[in-house]
Amino acid sequence: MPLEKLTSDMPAPERAETGWPWRQSSGQGDNFDKQADWPKISVITPSFNQGRFIEQTIRSVLLQGYPNLEYIIIDGGSTDQSVSVIRKYEGWLAFWVSEPDRGQSHAINKGFARATGDIICWLNSDDYFQPDTLQVVAKTLADGTGNFAMAGHCLKVFDDGREPVVLEGRYENRLRLFQFWKGYQMHQPSIFWRREVFDQIGYLDEQLHLIMDFEYWSRIARKFDFVNVDRVLACTNFHGEAKTGDDYSRYHADLLSLGPRLFGSRFSFAYWRFMASRWHHFKYKPAKARLRRAIMNSF
Repeated sequence: MPLEKLTSDMPAPERAETGWPWRQSSGQGDNFDKQADWPKISVITPSFNQGRFIEQTIRSVLLQGYPNLEYIIIDGGSTDQSVSVIRKYEGWLAFWVSEPDRGQSHAINKGFARATGDIICWLNSDDYFQPDTLQVVAKTLADGTGNFAMAGHCLKVFDDGREPVVLEGRYENRLRLFQFWKGYQMHQPSIFWRREVFDQIGYLDEQLHLIMDFEYWSRIARKFDFVNVDRVLACTNFHGEAKTGDDYSRYHADLLSLGPRLFGSRFSFAYWRFMASRWHHFKYKPAKARLRRAIMNSF
């Protein structure tokens, strides 16, 4: 996709807002060496009835001005304005479709099946990239770096006007990944991986509807490390209709129920170290707190 088309012919947004990504930033897209061998990046957006957000998502990808972009949108047959917004930008897309599917994981897998990039990610239709994100990703995961997957920070944006909150993204090790009660650090919109990772790890588990991202990171972490990038790479819109709009309570419940199965063999020391940490947080600490309150109330 020619960079010149991306930076000069972009349709005007329907919203009158200024700033990123509603109006193209000064110089955005002009800071690439057009002669450089930029790795192809495949971005997949699964979409279903997120019409009030999806233009923000699309523009944040296209206005990266990234010179070797493959952008794929898989819509599940939306009945709101989503399809009309997607069609508005179809000249800038590598592929898009709107048809019924079996849910978000299936939609993302359909995108994975079409992706040909050296680097792969997905960006939900109510999230959006920060400026220059794809350039940072390309440099971090380029050939010869020895890096195969990366994690950055994510900005949580509230639809009720509250101040945004930075969600720190950081990979330490596989045990810490599963100890989400110490603070969840793997924020999906800011995670990217190379083709070699996908070739070994494969597709999302379509039986999972909330923690398919976490399960995927757990599989990647069996064979690859994530390099950490100290930068906000993406923003996530926090709203009531989102799957995590209940402040992640269902997401965490699924992690608790599936965590032991995902972590590994029951015959390994690592498994029982994980279970001991979980027991300490969810059983021992609450019991200790209750005992302390009971003692204090007895005086």
